[in-house]
Amino acid sequence: MSNLKIALIYGGTSREREISIKSGKAVEGALKRLGYNFQHFDPIEGKEFIDKIYEYKPNLAFLVLHGKGGEDGVVQSILQFLNIPYTGSDHITSVLAIDKVLTKIVLKHYGINVPEGKVFYSLDQALDFTPDFPVVVKAPTEGSSIGVYIVDNREDYTKAVKEVFKIDEKVLVEQYIKGRELTVSILDGEVYDIVEVKVEDGFYDYTNKYISGKTTYICPAELEENLYREIQTIGLRSYEVLNCRGPARVDIMLSQENTPFVLEINTIPGMTERSLLPKAAAIKGVSFDMLVEKIVRNSLRDRR
Repeated sequence: MSNLKIALIYGGTSREREISIKSGKAVEGALKRLGYNFQHFDPIEGKEFIDKIYEYKPNLAFLVLHGKGGEDGVVQSILQFLNIPYTGSDHITSVLAIDKVLTKIVLKHYGINVPEGKVFYSLDQALDFTPDFPVVVKAPTEGSSIGVYIVDNREDYTKAVKEVFKIDEKVLVEQYIKGRELTVSILDGEVYDIVEVKVEDGFYDYTNKYISGKTTYICPAELEENLYREIQTIGLRSYEVLNCRGPARVDIMLSQENTPFVLEINTIPGMTERSLLPKAAAIKGVSFDMLVEKIVRNSLRDRR
């Protein structure tokens, strides 16, 4: 593969740009160590990004983008139009998975358990609704727990809804499920061990993901064997139902009654030192560099 040219794409224009850069730098280091010929491209450059990548004519685009403009099918559509193979899911799956409302509709249709919820397309609609507290108020098309609030009273609900409408066109109000936060990472149908996420205070929000340093990760998660296999199966089934490809991560809440609820599917999982896919892969003896290598090789194989 000495002549292989890889376009490493990270950065972008979303609120997760900083995390994308951290993930991208980590992948960049792996590609260097693996001896790949690559060049970095950033969609924030707009048309210049398209011109540069077209001129480069890569054999593969390695996507390390998070959030809108990168994980939502936009860049995937551009690459598809330019006939450039890329890592991860196609533009259709990306459009579905970035939107938690659409994801819930599809998963529920296929009999996969998801939290009950309502979606509102205007502030007035949302404020007219009286939820059964506690509830989770979410920005449906943001990632990294941006725009996610757990509220247990009317005042906080009103504040949360107003905050969400500052960054999204709709708001999702879901039942609050008290329980254990789990995640199932998958690479091209290969299911990795379950990671349980434990936080000292609050929930697994942006701060606890990337800033606080007070989050504990347990892998493999300590679960009864049959339940463990059931959750892995649910993760894989969710991956398959949305027609995911390459790496993906399925986030699941396990209720106190041991009922799994799928919260969302991430089609471009984080690749930072705190990210869950690399942690799960490591338990199987797959180092970070080996994980990057697998993503490259599998993507080239699948798109021949």
